[in-house]
Amino acid sequence: MNMRWRLNSCCEYRKSLSLLASGALPQTAEPSLRDHLAHCAQCRDYYEQIVSLGADFQQWASSEKPSDADPAFRARWMRSVQSADAQTPPSLAALISRWSHSLWPSPLAWGALAAVWVCLLCLQWNAAPAPAAGVGTATASSRREVTFAKRQRELTSLLETSTQTPVPKPLESPRPRTQRRPNSVPT
Repeated sequence: MNMRWRLNSCCEYRKSLSLLASGALPQTAEPSLRDHLAHCAQCRDYYEQIVSLGADFQQWASSEKPSDADPAFRARWMRSVQSADAQTPPSLAALISRWSHSLWPSPLAWGALAAVWVCLLCLQWNAAPAPAAGVGTATASSRREVTFAKRQRELTSLLETSTQTPVPKPLESPRPRTQRRPNSVPT
């Protein structure tokens, strides 16, 4: 694949320049092409080469005497012209070329996307692998046992400290009325 052709922004104009040099370009497309020629030195040089080549061919055609072509050659020529007009389904190479031409205009975006995918792939490979089913359950259960034993020790130490300190007596609440009366009545 010729990358310079892909990166050349004037490739569409170059197709039209040949038509302009031969006088076959439609009048509607000519003003924009002439405007581009005024600003682009490369296309101007290309146009001048096409015009000089066309002039050389016209001079050659006028200086040489015409020759008759073989009838078999004329028949082949006519078949090729007629088959060029017929619509044929595009080949796989033509379809790929069209898709690559429509997707290529932003190589920077495609490169950035590829770099992101490579980074994600590297991160995935460097990530810690997940433990196997049997190994993971044994590790989790041993962690639970360690945590349970630690909690049990903490609870026993709390219970030991609570039995060593005397429990304060609850404050006496006033006696109910029924219990106060017999003592207060004089006998």
